[in-house]
Amino acid sequence: MGRLKPGPGTSGKTSLVWVSDNNPQRKPQIDYFNKLYSACRLRLDPGNTGVQKIIVQSCAGVGPDIFDIYNRSQLQTYAEAGVLLDVTEAAKEHGFDVSVTYPQAAETISLEGRQYGFPCNVDVNILFYNKNLFDKYGVPYPPKQPTWEEIVALGKRLTIRTPDSPVAECYGLAYAAPELLLYQAGGHLFSEDGTRCVVDSPAAIRATQLYRDLMHRHRITPSPLEQASMSGQGGWGTGFRDWFGAQKIAMIIIGKWALISFRQYIKAQREAALAGGIGPSVHRGNALPPLQLGACLLPRFPDRPPVCIINSRPAAVNRLGPNRDKAISFLEYLASKEYCQTINTGQDALPGNKSYGTVEAMHNPEFPEEDLFNQLTLESTRFAVAMEISPFIDGETARRMFSNQIQRITTSPRVQVAAALETAAKDVNAQIRKNVAQDARLRTRFAKAQKGARQ
Repeated sequence: MGRLKPGPGTSGKTSLVWVSDNNPQRKPQIDYFNKLYSACRLRLDPGNTGVQKIIVQSCAGVGPDIFDIYNRSQLQTYAEAGVLLDVTEAAKEHGFDVSVTYPQAAETISLEGRQYGFPCNVDVNILFYNKNLFDKYGVPYPPKQPTWEEIVALGKRLTIRTPDSPVAECYGLAYAAPELLLYQAGGHLFSEDGTRCVVDSPAAIRATQLYRDLMHRHRITPSPLEQASMSGQGGWGTGFRDWFGAQKIAMIIIGKWALISFRQYIKAQREAALAGGIGPSVHRGNALPPLQLGACLLPRFPDRPPVCIINSRPAAVNRLGPNRDKAISFLEYLASKEYCQTINTGQDALPGNKSYGTVEAMHNPEFPEEDLFNQLTLESTRFAVAMEISPFIDGETARRMFSNQIQRITTSPRVQVAAALETAAKDVNAQIRKNVAQDARLRTRFAKAQKGARQ
């Protein structure tokens, strides 16, 4: 690809500010950029990642040059606020257009045929499992493509409860997101034309019932109350990833980026075992070796094909910033071999450029066992879907209304799943009608969509 050559600023270099999280991988990523694009000086700002904060600052003329977008709903919000630079033509010219990334990920960087960013990484989840816990309790490892019935059966054998504790000694599974189950069951958030929320469909009810059953019927996933109790106990950490690393959860649905943390757990557990002078089979009084990982594809409903959700963390250019043309060079850089190598070396999900997302490119001689996770992740992209959005309602608003009812379902066994989802759909659809009534442009588009759906 032809490199963009930004001109020097008054100090000899153009200063570019990138708002992103403070991942340890950001340093080598920034160092490579500054080396390749010597006319620029990129620096990280990890303290301004809020959506509204970025919008307000950008509109006031003091926003960052580049900022990360964490889901399609945020992409929609930024676009409607007018702060995203349309890079469609520049991307084609400089080799980072939508054809460069995974087909399903293209939806996470574009809206209505226009491109607004390029992925910093691409993520799909797989199922990690702790071989130590399976071996300890004499449970066979899951098959490469399990069904939910098989995972529930395994999870019951791996959930070990004692009568004197509010939490289990070990849980079978974490974390099956309700949105994931929704798509796996054949459901959708919106109708095909985007005019209606359809989270009250039979498929959605089936999916959400399983979500609650995992906690309250099968009891293989920690309930909200159990999660709070676990967080209050010292040494466990504060979330599912920590609890899996502490060998308190046997299976977890997560992306291969979690290997960054799991490598650290394994190293610490090996060092602790050696420091105790009692060999590697004991860790802090627990008769388990340091974490030993296995993996398989996500479970599926037995009568449905496999499905997972694809996410990316696209970087976008501030349309209102003074360095727009120069900031585009960073998006070009995200598709480069040099940047993609930092993703592969650090196991920070998949590189945005699919040309470098191969098992061979991701192979790390220091961690050869991780080839399995790379292969399963790549395979999962073939049946991945992007989260839906509607042009008639802000995605974050719709997700909040859906999440409010999911919270009711998980915290109270008296709440009926079908009734709660009916409420969620009614709330979202009421907001859609309100938005359409207040916006003439939306009214025209809404009427056209409904007419097309009837034909």
